[in-house]
Amino acid sequence: MRRSKQARQQAIRTLVLTERIQRQEDLVKHLNGQGWEVTQATVSRDIAELQLVKIPNQEGGFTYAVMSDTDYLNQLSLILREDTTTVTTQQNMVMIKVTPGTGPALKMALEEANLNDVFGLIGDDAGVLVILKEKVDAQDFTKMLMVHH
Repeated sequence: MRRSKQARQQAIRTLVLTERIQRQEDLVKHLNGQGWEVTQATVSRDIAELQLVKIPNQEGGFTYAVMSDTDYLNQLSLILREDTTTVTTQQNMVMIKVTPGTGPALKMALEEANLNDVFGLIGDDAGVLVILKEKVDAQDFTKMLMVHH
């Protein structure tokens, strides 16, 4: 019996909320154990569509999580407070360096915060380059970001 993509994605959300899922392979194993026939490529696409993020766990690793708008703002505050290693500015750009592995969660949190001054974001494993709109001062933006979050 073929099940729908929506049902599969709901199963993924449930697993992420109820289990400690650290890798895509963990999701594949759990889903296949529930009778789904999925590949890592399918799970990878589902993770992107569901906008799941990896957040730090108590053991020093990372676990997939489902984020609400409130969660994103809390995550942004937490990362800026706990995981930021350096913040540098140049013209209309702000480079936020964070603990390795935290970059994707920071980028997602910044995207979901819908900050009006942001033109775009470029992120990697350990940082996010915030490109501001033309007339926005990077130092003023950085002060606002660090004080309010």
